[in-house]
Amino acid sequence: MPYRHAHWYILALFPLAALAFWPSYVSTFSSAPWEYHAHGMTASAWLALLAAQSWSIHNNRRATHRAVGPAILILFPLFMAGGAGIFFGMADRYAAGAPFQAMWGPELAWLDFAGVGMVAFFVYQGLKHRRDVRLHSGYMLATSIALLPPIFGRLTGIPLGIRGPEDFARLHVGFQSANVLVAGIALMIAMRQKKAGKPFALAGLATLAAALLFEFPGGTAAWEGIYARIAPLPSMPFIVLAGVVGVGIAAAGWIAGRRPSMGGALPAE
Repeated sequence: MPYRHAHWYILALFPLAALAFWPSYVSTFSSAPWEYHAHGMTASAWLALLAAQSWSIHNNRRATHRAVGPAILILFPLFMAGGAGIFFGMADRYAAGAPFQAMWGPELAWLDFAGVGMVAFFVYQGLKHRRDVRLHSGYMLATSIALLPPIFGRLTGIPLGIRGPEDFARLHVGFQSANVLVAGIALMIAMRQKKAGKPFALAGLATLAAALLFEFPGGTAAWEGIYARIAPLPSMPFIVLAGVVGVGIAAAGWIAGRRPSMGGALPAE
């Protein structure tokens, strides 16, 4: 089985995420906006599902693995809805002039777009190829790559000496260094897996593309103007729409991965 120790690496992300989001979320948990909770819970549940599925298949718990697998059809749409919620929440705080979002909200939005798009594509491919062990495990585990730049980017605040809003400008090099680091990790995994490394190769390239989007259009005045106009829009219709799209993507992948029917019309002579 490939990726034998993947569940341990995924579980290691939980304390790293808690440290990374301590200032903006964990330390203010009781007063944090609801969309922070929704995104935090759905992203955490997604990582927990990846770890559980990796552990179960590598410990001969095949029945458990198969029984838990359909939970993706519920959890992935919730993850999509949570992502939409955090996007609108950050836009609101950008419009309100919150220091962190005012400086980095528009740029980080493009990292979110790229990350959500990556997860959506990989979930579809992972479900479609669920009868191919290497491709299925690769695509599903590669979804975790999309969650790494937000974690690593904020962790760079420690060596960069970020102590308050007056230091936020230094995070530019931190966010981009995190993107390059994550892309390097993904590409290294891809090379180790050789022919089966396509999912992680795509994850690495998508992360590099996200780094470019962070700069352009992320850092442009035109996009900042558009981003500011997003804030007054009602978020709930878009959150519901994101969840519905998630249902469609998951269902399409599940259907595409069904065993081919032995019946059907005979070929024409």
